[in-house]
Amino acid sequence: MKSQTQIPSDQPKFGARVYRLAGKFLVKQTDLRGTPPEYVINEQRERHVSVDDEAAIAAAVRDAVSGKL
Repeated sequence: MKSQTQIPSDQPKFGARVYRLAGKFLVKQTDLRGTPPEYVINEQRERHVSVDDEAAIAAAVRDAVSGKL
C-alpha cells in the first residue's frame, strides 16, 4: 500500500511572502498544497502597501496568513 504524505493538523494552511518594490511592499498570500505539502503563491491574492504604513503592512501580512487577503 502506498503511503501519502498528510498535512499535519497543526500546519498552517496559509502563509505570506513579502517583496519590496519601488516605494511599496507587495504582500502575496501562499496556500499549502500538494504532496508533499508546500506553500505555493496564490497569484490572485496580493496587496500593495506603502513601506511607510506599518499598520497596513501588518494588516496585509495578518490577512495573508489567515487566508483573507
